[in-house]
Amino acid sequence: MSWNYSITLSTFKDLEPLDKSLENLKSQGFDAVEVYGEPDIIDVKKFSNLLGSFSIKVSGVTGMWGLSNASHKPRYLITADKESVRSVQNYIKKCIILCHTLGGKTFNICLFSDVPLISDGNHKVLSRDEKRKLVISTIKPLRHLAKYAGNYGVELLIEPLNRYSTPVCTNSEDAKYIADRINEENVGVILDTFHMNIEEDSIYDAIINSEKVLKHVHISDNNRKMPGFAHINFESVTKALKKIKYSRYLTFEPTVQNTRYKDDILISLQYVKNLSKY
Repeated sequence: MSWNYSITLSTFKDLEPLDKSLENLKSQGFDAVEVYGEPDIIDVKKFSNLLGSFSIKVSGVTGMWGLSNASHKPRYLITADKESVRSVQNYIKKCIILCHTLGGKTFNICLFSDVPLISDGNHKVLSRDEKRKLVISTIKPLRHLAKYAGNYGVELLIEPLNRYSTPVCTNSEDAKYIADRINEENVGVILDTFHMNIEEDSIYDAIINSEKVLKHVHISDNNRKMPGFAHINFESVTKALKKIKYSRYLTFEPTVQNTRYKDDILISLQYVKNLSKY
């Protein structure tokens, strides 16, 4: 079984000019990228033309959550501050339009919360009931945003993060619960092997049990390097994906520390492609 392969452009955003990244990625075998969700700083026409010049498609847009964004301001959906919620909703709508304009199909939602509801910085583990109390306030606005995204042919995907990022939505069961409550056709779940390695009892079982809602997958190794450079069992990951007949994008989301990344990317992409054959 073969998949479509994409890679997050946020990986390279601060390393080198965009055209250099696209040239390298195309030469290494990638035909698609996931664009970083910074609609206020992206010149869409210029961006689109550059992508076209390398015949590279857009799989979707990566939400820049937490403090990993150009404004360096947190984006909280779980907060008592109504103005903050409105600001995040506006951000999501801009990303939906960006995604649609560039030909992408997916945008990920990560649920961060602020003090005094719960601090994201304390590595706290919440019970299932505590999590569900916190996320209930997001269901109605996310349902509204899903309807908005549907008008643009974009899917909103709930992404669980590990407890060191946020204690609110940390595993596949949390994400499925939220997606089920939103109950819109274009809402699903995105799973990320880096976060799953920390939070899931079994990555294989988490994928199998997410079959009905799994619409996108991010892959990197347990140390955020390219798949195959650390200890995650990607043979088990690909077996699970084949078992549920997953046929969408596998998007690489590594951390790259310098511009000497081409060999690692080539090795890793071939490694995953080889696993897909068996």
